[in-house]
Amino acid sequence: MKSIFDKINIESIQFEAGINEVHVTCKISQGIQTFQSELLINFTDLNLLIGRIQQLNSEMDLMGEFEKIDMGEGPDYYYLKGESAGIADLWIDGLEFSNELRQIRA
Repeated sequence: MKSIFDKINIESIQFEAGINEVHVTCKISQGIQTFQSELLINFTDLNLLIGRIQQLNSEMDLMGEFEKIDMGEGPDYYYLKGESAGIADLWIDGLEFSNELRQIRA
Protein backbone atom coordinates (compact mmCIF):
# COMPACT_ATOMS: atom_id res chain seq x y z
CA MET A 1 0.00 0.00 0.00
CA LYS A 2 1.41 3.38 -0.97
CA SER A 3 2.07 5.80 1.85
CA ILE A 4 0.22 9.10 2.19
CA PHE A 5 3.43 11.13 2.14
CA ASP A 6 6.73 11.55 0.32
CA LYS A 7 9.02 11.58 3.36
CA ILE A 8 8.69 11.18 7.12
CA ASN A 9 10.86 12.42 10.00
CA ILE A 10 10.32 10.54 13.28
CA GLU A 11 10.13 12.58 16.48
CA SER A 12 8.92 9.82 18.80
CA ILE A 13 7.52 6.30 18.83
CA GLN A 14 5.49 4.96 21.75
CA PHE A 15 3.42 1.90 22.51
CA GLU A 16 2.00 -0.13 25.35
CA ALA A 17 2.79 -3.85 25.64
CA GLY A 18 -0.19 -5.96 24.61
CA ILE A 19 -1.79 -3.24 22.48
CA ASN A 20 -1.50 -3.57 18.69
CA GLU A 21 -1.27 0.18 18.03
CA VAL A 22 1.89 2.23 17.86
CA HIS A 23 1.74 6.01 18.19
CA VAL A 24 4.25 7.86 15.98
CA THR A 25 4.82 11.61 16.31
CA CYS A 26 6.47 12.91 13.16
CA LYS A 27 6.95 15.56 10.52
CA ILE A 28 5.55 14.67 7.12
CA SER A 29 6.67 16.04 3.79
CA GLN A 30 4.15 15.88 0.96
CA GLY A 31 5.04 17.79 -2.19
CA ILE A 32 6.16 21.26 -1.12
CA GLN A 33 4.41 21.09 2.26
CA THR A 34 5.91 19.90 5.53
CA PHE A 35 3.68 19.55 8.57
CA GLN A 36 3.53 18.07 12.06
CA SER A 37 1.43 14.92 12.41
CA GLU A 38 0.69 11.88 14.52
CA LEU A 39 0.11 8.43 13.07
CA LEU A 40 -1.30 5.20 14.46
CA ILE A 41 0.38 2.17 12.92
CA ASN A 42 0.50 -1.54 13.77
CA PHE A 43 3.57 -3.58 14.75
CA THR A 44 4.08 -4.91 11.22
CA ASP A 45 4.44 -1.34 10.00
CA LEU A 46 6.65 -0.47 12.99
CA ASN A 47 8.97 -3.29 11.91
CA LEU A 48 8.98 -1.89 8.35
CA LEU A 49 9.82 1.56 9.70
CA ILE A 50 12.61 0.26 11.95
CA GLY A 51 13.98 -1.86 9.11
CA ARG A 52 14.10 1.18 6.83
CA ILE A 53 15.90 3.23 9.50
CA GLN A 54 18.40 0.38 9.96
CA GLN A 55 19.01 0.36 6.18
CA LEU A 56 19.86 4.06 6.30
CA ASN A 57 22.12 3.67 9.33
CA SER A 58 23.29 0.06 9.73
CA GLU A 59 25.43 0.84 12.80
CA MET A 60 22.41 1.92 14.85
CA ASP A 61 20.66 -0.50 17.22
CA LEU A 62 17.29 1.22 17.25
CA MET A 63 15.55 -1.46 19.32
CA GLY A 64 18.08 -0.87 22.09
CA GLU A 65 17.09 2.82 22.15
CA PHE A 66 13.51 2.20 23.37
CA GLU A 67 13.00 3.25 26.97
CA LYS A 68 10.86 0.85 29.00
CA ILE A 69 8.58 2.63 31.44
CA ASP A 70 7.22 0.50 34.27
CA MET A 71 3.53 1.24 34.76
CA GLY A 72 3.24 -0.55 38.10
CA GLU A 73 0.83 -3.45 37.86
CA GLY A 74 -0.23 -2.56 34.33
CA PRO A 75 1.52 -3.45 31.09
CA ASP A 76 4.88 -1.89 30.28
CA TYR A 77 5.08 1.23 28.13
CA TYR A 78 7.84 1.75 25.56
CA TYR A 79 9.05 5.13 24.33
CA LEU A 80 11.66 6.20 21.82
CA LYS A 81 12.57 9.85 21.37
CA GLY A 82 13.98 10.50 17.90
CA GLU A 83 16.43 13.09 19.17
CA SER A 84 18.07 10.80 21.73
CA ALA A 85 18.04 7.84 19.31
CA GLY A 86 20.00 9.82 16.73
CA ILE A 87 17.25 9.85 14.09
CA ALA A 88 15.94 13.40 14.57
CA ASP A 89 17.59 14.64 11.37
CA LEU A 90 16.78 11.54 9.33
CA TRP A 91 14.13 11.88 6.60
CA ILE A 92 12.83 8.51 5.41
CA ASP A 93 11.32 8.13 1.96
CA GLY A 94 9.94 5.24 -0.05
CA LEU A 95 7.94 3.68 2.80
CA GLU A 96 5.03 1.45 1.88
CA PHE A 97 2.95 0.43 4.87
CA SER A 98 1.02 -2.84 4.96
CA ASN A 99 -2.17 -1.28 6.31
CA GLU A 100 -4.00 1.98 5.84
CA LEU A 101 -2.57 4.65 8.13
CA ARG A 102 -4.68 6.59 10.56
CA GLN A 103 -3.56 10.15 10.90
CA ILE A 104 -4.45 12.04 14.08
CA ARG A 105 -5.40 15.66 13.50
CA ALA A 106 -6.38 18.37 15.92
